[in-house]
Amino acid sequence: MMKKNNARSANLTLGGITLGFFVSYPFYLQGSVIGGLISSGCSAGMIGGLADWFAVTALFRRPLGIRPSRILRTEIIPQNRERIFAALADMVQNELISQELLKRKLSAWDFSGVLLRVFQEQEVQAKMSDMLVNLLQAIRNREDQEELKRQIKELLNDNLRDLNLSATLAEVIEFSMEHRDMDNVLQAICHTISGIIDQPAVQDALKDMIEAALKRYEDNNSTRKMIGMFLPSSAELAQGLQEKVKVTLEDGTVQKWLRDLMLKFALELKTKTLLQERVDGLIFAALGSGLKTLEIKKVFAGPLETGYLNDNWPRLLEKFKQNSDLRGMVNQEVKSFLDKQINNHHNAIGRIVREGLDPLTDDKLIELIEDKAGNDLQMIRINGSVVGGLAGMLIYILGMVL
Repeated sequence: MMKKNNARSANLTLGGITLGFFVSYPFYLQGSVIGGLISSGCSAGMIGGLADWFAVTALFRRPLGIRPSRILRTEIIPQNRERIFAALADMVQNELISQELLKRKLSAWDFSGVLLRVFQEQEVQAKMSDMLVNLLQAIRNREDQEELKRQIKELLNDNLRDLNLSATLAEVIEFSMEHRDMDNVLQAICHTISGIIDQPAVQDALKDMIEAALKRYEDNNSTRKMIGMFLPSSAELAQGLQEKVKVTLEDGTVQKWLRDLMLKFALELKTKTLLQERVDGLIFAALGSGLKTLEIKKVFAGPLETGYLNDNWPRLLEKFKQNSDLRGMVNQEVKSFLDKQINNHHNAIGRIVREGLDPLTDDKLIELIEDKAGNDLQMIRINGSVVGGLAGMLIYILGMVL
C-alpha cells in the first residue's frame, strides 16, 4: 500500500488559504462582513501554515537558505547528530534493554525446558546423533594418539582456567550439603571406617601399638613400671579404644565434624586466593597425569551408532525431564554464566547501536527520519493552517461583537 503524501496536501492547503486571502481581501476593504471574515481566517491560516512550514523544514534543512544562528535555528537534526546518536544509544542500552530488564527476564527463563523442547525435534536428534557418531569415529581413527592428548590438554588449559574450578567445587559442595547428598556420602564413609575398625586385625594392631608404647614408657623406670601394673592389659585397652572409636563413628560425631570441615573448606575456597590457586593446580595436575596414562581408543570403544542414539533419545530426555535437581543445576549454571556476561558486556549494547548509526551521513539520516515520520510532520503544517484560520475567524467575530 502506497503511503499518503501529506506534504502535497500541506502545500495545497497553504496555497488554497493564500489564494483565499488574496481573493477575499478586496471585499474586506470594501467593508463586507463575509469578506472580512474569510480574509481574517485566510490571513491567520496563511501565517500559521508558513510558520509551521519553516519549523518543519528547519528540522532538516535551511529554509530560505537561512544559516543556523542563535536566533533562528535551522538544520536542527544535522547540527545535533552526535547528541541524537548518543541519546538513542543510551535509551536502547539503559531503558529498552537495561541490565535490570535482562536480569528479570533471565531469572524467569527455564533453559532446561527450552533445551528439552529443542531436543524433542526429530531433526535435531538426528543431527546430534550424526555429529556424535562422526566425532567418535574421527577419534577412533586418529593415528597419532599423543597429538590428540596434547590437543585435549591444551583445550582443557584454555577453557577450564576461565571456569574457576575451585569456586565451582565450592558451589558443588554447598549444593550437596543443602540437598543432604553429602550427608549420605559422609555417613557411608563413617560406616565403612567403623567396619574396618571392627576387624580383628585392627584390634591386634592396636594391641601391638599399645604394648610397644607401654614398653617405651616403662623402659628403665621403676616408678613407671609400678604405675603400669595398675593399668588394664594391652588387649583390654585396644578393645576399649576400638569400641570408643566405633561409638564416635556411629553416633554422628565424626559425621558432624566432617560436615563442618567441608563447609569451612567450601567457604575458604570462595575467599582465599592462595587456596583457590592450589586447588586449581591440583585439578590440572590430576587431569594432566590422567591424560598421560589415558588410552583414547579404549575410552571411546563401545557401541555408539546413529540408530542406537536415535532409539535412546526419548529415554534420555525423559530421564532429564524428571530429574528436577539436575535441571535446576543446569538452569543455575547457565543463568550464572549469562548474568556475568550481562554485567561484563552490557555496555556493548550502546556501542553496537552507535556503530550502526555512525555510517549514516546527514543526508541518509534526514532521508531515514523523513521516511518514518515525514508524513506526520507534514500534518503539523496542515493543522497549523486549519487551526490558524479558525483562530483568525474567531478573533474577527469577537472584534465585531465587542
